[in-house]
Amino acid sequence: MDTTTTTTTGGTAVTAEPGTAAATAGDGFQARKTFIVAAGHLSHDIYSSFLGVLIPAVQAKLGISLAVVSLMIPAQQLPSVVQPAIGYVADRTTRKWFVVAAPTVAAVSLSCVGLAPSVAVVLLLLMASGLASAAFHTAAIALVGEYGGKRMGRAMSIFMAFGDSARTIGPLLITAAIALFTLKGSAVVMVFGIAASVVLFFTLDTRESDARRRATDSVAFRPLLRARRKAITSLLGVYVINGLVTLPFQYFLVKLLITNGRSDWYGGIALSLLSGAGIAGGLIAGSLSDRIGRKTIMTIAAVASAPLFYLYLVLENGSWQVLLVLMAAGFVALSVRPVTLAMGQELVPEARSSMSGLMLALSYITTGVASIGFGTLGDAVGIREAFLIVAGVSLLALPFVVFLPDSREIRRLTA
Repeated sequence: MDTTTTTTTGGTAVTAEPGTAAATAGDGFQARKTFIVAAGHLSHDIYSSFLGVLIPAVQAKLGISLAVVSLMIPAQQLPSVVQPAIGYVADRTTRKWFVVAAPTVAAVSLSCVGLAPSVAVVLLLLMASGLASAAFHTAAIALVGEYGGKRMGRAMSIFMAFGDSARTIGPLLITAAIALFTLKGSAVVMVFGIAASVVLFFTLDTRESDARRRATDSVAFRPLLRARRKAITSLLGVYVINGLVTLPFQYFLVKLLITNGRSDWYGGIALSLLSGAGIAGGLIAGSLSDRIGRKTIMTIAAVASAPLFYLYLVLENGSWQVLLVLMAAGFVALSVRPVTLAMGQELVPEARSSMSGLMLALSYITTGVASIGFGTLGDAVGIREAFLIVAGVSLLALPFVVFLPDSREIRRLTA
């Protein structure tokens, strides 16, 4: 006999038809929908991951200083200021178009950076890509938050693993494209993002999610922030600090290695291995946080990241063996992201897109400003010395971790 199953998402009872993912997963985890959104994450983030390779390439082409070329990072992240507004709209309309359109916009804008004749055009292209990123991540994280059910840590780790896979593939893709077609000719790689948007249009179905939200009374976001301000502030502190400690390694690692006399290929491979280690770290930490608690994972990462990054910087000599230390550091430091995003969705299930938009906006704005400071510091004291100065930032997350709620406290706050 056919039966229906009722699951609860964000405090709302939803009846699922027999055979749907929601009905067949007893813990509410909708695997197929999670993987579709995660695949969209990969197709979008492949292009944003070009930045670490494009920074030294654009600097060489235009003959500008490290401080000026570092403006590429905040230019890409400046549109994040509108993420809470995007989240507000996405929560009240449909999230599908934000996810579908973003890969094409990112592909066209970032693939054309090599064609730009001036810094101003480069920055405009990066702002367009940043707007696509803001729209995609705000809506996609909220969808994954719904699809995860009681295994939200696992769902978010899958989503982030696909994004980190993009950051593993992307640097190699753009490095190969530049080598084969020159910096200007590398624009051909935009075809992959356009194709991804077409596939997402036909495979991503958000009708059930949209209907659920239309049937639920909307909840104002600001009162929720005030009511849960201690927990949310602590989470935002951990999230932002983790972004600050990983920023130099994600955006300036290739520049550091080239300055140290390493080849472009060695730098691109090192950046890809760092991201690859983050994939493993995120998958393990996300699933593990469903069992032992998200606060425990964040504590371990805050303590272990700094000594591993320092060890890599001291040992760095261009050998392949020392990249194992870099991978260990990436495994620990990058494992935090899916865990913090999952906790954010748990803390504000009534306004998932708005919460993800707030987290991403704050992180991107902070790291965007910090990148200018890092570029300026690198010009003043040397890029290796700048890395050594910021490598210990992860320890600053510990005071915030102390005030994070455990799973029982989260249930009480959101009851």
